[in-house]
Amino acid sequence: MPNSRSSYARAALLLAVLFVVAPVTAAETFPETIRRYDTLAVDASSRDATGMVLRSGRMVLRVADGRVAPVRAGTEVVGLFVAGKGTLEYVSTDAVEHPVVKYTAKKNSGLDVTQAEGGLVLTEAFSSALWLASGAPLPALPETADAGSLADDFGKHRERFGNVAQRPVAMDLARARHDAPAQPWVRVEATGSADDLVYLLDGVTDRVESLSVASRFQYTAASGDSRKFVTVLSEQPVGRDRRQPVPPPYLLTDVDLSLTASDGESAALTVTETFQAVAAQPGVLFLDLYSAINRRDNHGNVVPKTVRLKGVFDEGGRPVEHVHRDSHLAVRLREPLARGRGTKLRFEIEGDLLYRPGGDNYWELGTEPWFPQPELNCQFYTVHATVKVKKPFVPLVPGTTVRRIEEGDYNLLETRIAKPVQLFVVIAGKYRFEEETKDGLTIRVASYGGPNRMAYRKLLELSRKMIDYYSGFLGAFPFDEFNIVEINAYGYGQAPPAFMFITTEAFNPIQGEVNQIFSQGINERFAHEIAHQWWGHVVKMPSADEQWISESFAEYSAALLIRDLRGKSDYKGLLAHWRRRANEARDVAPVALATRVRARNDLETAWNLRTALLYSKGPLVLEALHRELGDRPFLVFLASVQSNLTWRFGPTGLVQQVLNAVAKKDYGPFLEKYYWGLEMPPAK
Repeated sequence: MPNSRSSYARAALLLAVLFVVAPVTAAETFPETIRRYDTLAVDASSRDATGMVLRSGRMVLRVADGRVAPVRAGTEVVGLFVAGKGTLEYVSTDAVEHPVVKYTAKKNSGLDVTQAEGGLVLTEAFSSALWLASGAPLPALPETADAGSLADDFGKHRERFGNVAQRPVAMDLARARHDAPAQPWVRVEATGSADDLVYLLDGVTDRVESLSVASRFQYTAASGDSRKFVTVLSEQPVGRDRRQPVPPPYLLTDVDLSLTASDGESAALTVTETFQAVAAQPGVLFLDLYSAINRRDNHGNVVPKTVRLKGVFDEGGRPVEHVHRDSHLAVRLREPLARGRGTKLRFEIEGDLLYRPGGDNYWELGTEPWFPQPELNCQFYTVHATVKVKKPFVPLVPGTTVRRIEEGDYNLLETRIAKPVQLFVVIAGKYRFEEETKDGLTIRVASYGGPNRMAYRKLLELSRKMIDYYSGFLGAFPFDEFNIVEINAYGYGQAPPAFMFITTEAFNPIQGEVNQIFSQGINERFAHEIAHQWWGHVVKMPSADEQWISESFAEYSAALLIRDLRGKSDYKGLLAHWRRRANEARDVAPVALATRVRARNDLETAWNLRTALLYSKGPLVLEALHRELGDRPFLVFLASVQSNLTWRFGPTGLVQQVLNAVAKKDYGPFLEKYYWGLEMPPAK
């Protein structure tokens, strides 16, 4: 292989001529562009790549013995394909993530992980690699003779990576070329000796560099889903500090939906959504929307259900180009989003959206993408909802009630939410409810299957008492209606905006042995879910790294309630429980990266470790801070976070600024040790 400077200069000149980016012609529609990027082809001839080195950011491919050829989408060269023998080497230089990198690499891959001067080095042998790029130069081809066709190897590689459960690569490439052609975007798929690896350099939106492994999970395969799922091994910020989340490119700022549900599984949905530019002026929007759903019938069999997007339309009723596939939706706007001016899109949807768990007489459209939704940090929307369900089902919907009426064979409910929220839900079924309005707040308790007046009275009183307690230092309850809805299951709660799903033991805590088992700790769980109306909705988490803003702050607020309303012994019991659980996860990851803890063959342990970090160590960090500040200043700190970040995203960096101002001290070192680091907060 030639190695002189002049040889590489000639190769680079040849590459510049060969790899001219073909502009998308006006005649090419957006679906045609996606289709072209879907149907990649390798050139008929290849070159000897022995000794070739390909670099991107902190990743390098070294070819020991192999061949390389250009990859085209139509006539446009978009990448390279390498087949042979070599190694992929990736370096994590961010010490914050090193513990979780070691854990996830060990539990999810066969990669070698070694410590070096530059950081943590992950290494794996590879036999083929597809290198795609936009806004970044492709590695130069070596000047060697024709080494034959790689078509068979390329076909096998594409088939191997064609079953990965993530947004279609063609959508990512199309957006990068359309919205940010000068920003670097590089994706490398490598078939390792034991793993399928995906490297990504995203300078378009997230400004991160990552290495992930794609693998099948036994539990999903048993449910009829044989796709490979991506587990992040390393994810590092590019050109920024991890402690400062990237602003979203745009926000979904308003949702106006109309849902008509049948008495079976089908529903029709019209949604008008308003989008506004934030950190860019995008012309392509990425949204999640179900296209296919695997459900289990009453016999445990997996039954595929379909959802059809009938069309996307602008304010003038004109069709808007889009591609909807694999529960991902890409929309190309007629004009890029402009700052200061909202753009409205109308989505017409129909299909088998309504699922009755265990054949029960209710269905839930929960926090999953049953209507078009961007990533969580792009969700910041007000809501107007009209929901019609076949009698005798009763709809329950978050927001201020505009009207609840009967309309022929339907029960109809219309609501509004005037504040920006995320995670909007709808539930309907054979529910009965009782409500009470006091001091401008209506609390509604809905029982499943029939009236439960004892539960109504108990839960109305309990929730009112808890809300009054939190309002004393977190501020007024953020909504003027609050729904508490029974779910016919055991052991969990969930808190969408102005809503609480809580399982059966909360409604019948002493009825039956199972209820009694799960009702232990129900008051704390109930308090935790109510606290989410402040921590999670008023102050929102901007990224997965910031989930403690929602979970840890809600958990510690609930502990304060338990201390003051039930007694210090229960509070001390919670602290002891947290410390036991937190110690189990102390070496696995910092609280900031709890959501990255994964183990493909031990899902329960990984979930428990994540839970221990967010629901035990995170609250212990706040408890240590509470002890250091004292009772009054700590409550002032919580109140100040709420008042300064009301209806805003609350990254830890801003929370720290509030803390520093209240305490008149720099708490950066404190958070570095206990939140971003592995150290355990000191015990009392």
